[in-house]
Amino acid sequence: MKYRNQSFNSSLKSMILSMKDSWRIALLTSLFICGLIISSFVIKNGNSLLSGQLNEIIKASILKRNSSGFLMLFLDSFTPSELYLVLCFTFGLCAVGVPLISVLPFIKGFSVGLIGSYIYSVYAVKGVCYCLLIYFPAQIISSALLIYACNEGYYMATDIFSLIQEKPVTSENNAFRLYITRFLILTAFCIAAALCDSLISVLFTRFFNLF
Repeated sequence: MKYRNQSFNSSLKSMILSMKDSWRIALLTSLFICGLIISSFVIKNGNSLLSGQLNEIIKASILKRNSSGFLMLFLDSFTPSELYLVLCFTFGLCAVGVPLISVLPFIKGFSVGLIGSYIYSVYAVKGVCYCLLIYFPAQIISSALLIYACNEGYYMATDIFSLIQEKPVTSENNAFRLYITRFLILTAFCIAAALCDSLISVLFTRFFNLF
């Protein structure tokens, strides 16, 4: 038990210390922001076919939120966020995983911006209130978790590539075990975020009749 506590504390401390390598975080955040910006241009200059498809998707999603129970809301919130983490974890175990990891925050930013921009453009003030209270809080948390996960994946993928090239690596001897532990911690945060998102949806979604 003592060993497990020490292992957990070591993993948590190393997660915090790794944040000091801020250039990777800045790069990943920039990719996320690029996705947001491009999606806003897509909505602004999009054609009627795209608008119609988005309207159907968003309408179905909001109506489902209004009619779903707590468990279904939790699963709908947790599943896509965890999928991003699983992809990031998997890409981090690839020697060529860095470019694959780099795509994830961009896709996340693009999807968040696409839905948020469309709701704002169609529903104006009511749409802004809906996004600020219901949509954006969970997306901000899940995006932050993804960016950190991508940072961890960068470290692992870079070290694996260095090992293949027979170059020295900067990771610790128990790097793989720490890698798994960090992603388990991120999953725990993801569960907590999904629970909060579900609770917010249960409490406030019924006040927004967008259709």
